[in-house]
Amino acid sequence: MMRYKVQTLLFLFFLGIFSKVSSQSVYDIVRYSTTELNGSARYQALGGAFGALGGDLSSISNNPAGSTIFNYNEGSATIGVNVFSNDVNFLNGANINDKTSFDISQFGFVLGFVNKKEKWDKVAIGFNFQSQNNFNNKIEAQAVNMNRGLVDYFVNLADRFEFNVFDLENNSDNEYSYLGSNLGYDAQHAYLGLATRLIEYDSESSDYIFYDSIEQGIDQLYNSNTSGFQHLYSINFSAQYSQKLSLGVNINIVAIEFHERKATSDLYLDTQNSFLKQVDFIQDFSVFGSGVSFQGGALYRPINSIRLGFTYSSPTFLEFDEEYTEGLDVRYYEELDGSTGSSLYPSVVNILSPYKLKTPSISQFSLAFVGKNGLISFDYGNKNYSATKISGGNTSNTYNYLNQEIDNKFIESSTFLRAGAELKLNYVSLRGGYWNEGSPFKNSLLQKNINGYSFGLGINFGGTSLDLAYLRGTKEYSYPLYEVGLTDMIEVKKNTDKISLTYIVRF
Repeated sequence: MMRYKVQTLLFLFFLGIFSKVSSQSVYDIVRYSTTELNGSARYQALGGAFGALGGDLSSISNNPAGSTIFNYNEGSATIGVNVFSNDVNFLNGANINDKTSFDISQFGFVLGFVNKKEKWDKVAIGFNFQSQNNFNNKIEAQAVNMNRGLVDYFVNLADRFEFNVFDLENNSDNEYSYLGSNLGYDAQHAYLGLATRLIEYDSESSDYIFYDSIEQGIDQLYNSNTSGFQHLYSINFSAQYSQKLSLGVNINIVAIEFHERKATSDLYLDTQNSFLKQVDFIQDFSVFGSGVSFQGGALYRPINSIRLGFTYSSPTFLEFDEEYTEGLDVRYYEELDGSTGSSLYPSVVNILSPYKLKTPSISQFSLAFVGKNGLISFDYGNKNYSATKISGGNTSNTYNYLNQEIDNKFIESSTFLRAGAELKLNYVSLRGGYWNEGSPFKNSLLQKNINGYSFGLGINFGGTSLDLAYLRGTKEYSYPLYEVGLTDMIEVKKNTDKISLTYIVRF
């Protein structure tokens, strides 16, 4: 497969009303709207079921009222090793991909101030950093496609434009930039296909045509390598009334960085009848986002052994900047104008106008039973996906097509359940957890419920503690190779194995 060198020329363009945004789709919205189970080792070991517990720095991001439960001032940090394993099914061909990464899952502190003479007898302030998503992943699939190839993608886009909008005599970088500025992403791709002679225009029929043969099929290789993160920074304040009721608020700041190299290669197996031999299409995407959300929470203890919790998390209001580069290489079985191939790698970094995303709000109810020798805890809630919206661009209608797709594909409400238990044996604690989150899609074939289990242990040394956790999460989902033309589905079963270690200091 051809390697693609990104050049330094930058070109800024704004997408018009009828152009398709480069990588924004309902699948990208789900990427930023669903989060993995991360945080401190104890939080992970109990399946994240901390809405009625508090007393752990990661619980601040679950229920902001939980910071008043700390008996001491506390600071903690968590490191983790992630192993992502993908069982990929593509055209009934099985592929297995693995990737390992290291991350800092959590760090933060909480400070408590007690005044037993007042009804509001305790206040707490805190800060917690927590990883929400680790985007390091690899998906590779290979199979013989007997129906379609990359050429179907390019001709499908070309059919949207009159041939006279393309100037094939113009400098390729200038033409590619001009089309992006005036007609958008789809026109750029149609031009790539025409400039490399992957597709041609037949003036007699006024159709775009191509010369291939799929009688013996196309050996198709798809590869997606992703990296990046989604981080949550929570600034917390809470207060306790008469040692019974705690109220808290968070201001949350979200930072996102996502990178993907997406490459598809078609090798035509009909060496006798196909003019096309091999087609390689490579794209590099980068997304940078930031946003803010708010949380309000309450924690009530009617008796010492029972705790009730409620949390409302507002939608996260995100703003994104996106850029991409791409290139197309085409090889022929026969010579065409004295050459057996053509390639075009524009020296252009396409920078899209910023766009905004409002993710679902979350409502959560929690219950915990706490005793001297252990506890059992539950969280139950829902995400309101009907409120998800995307906006931006140079016209108010730019994203109407995507918001309509959100309405058509997303369910209004997706529920989740988390459960955890802990057994205390002197200075050692044994823990276990389970979680299940419903799919955001009406069609469960696009994504099934996310679920997993975890267990761990903690050792309390008095002023310090060490917590260790292991979790196993499973996510099954599918998506098309491309939105049009080459729409065969990639089916992925992603298993995440993670080991986390937290060090806690009390002062």
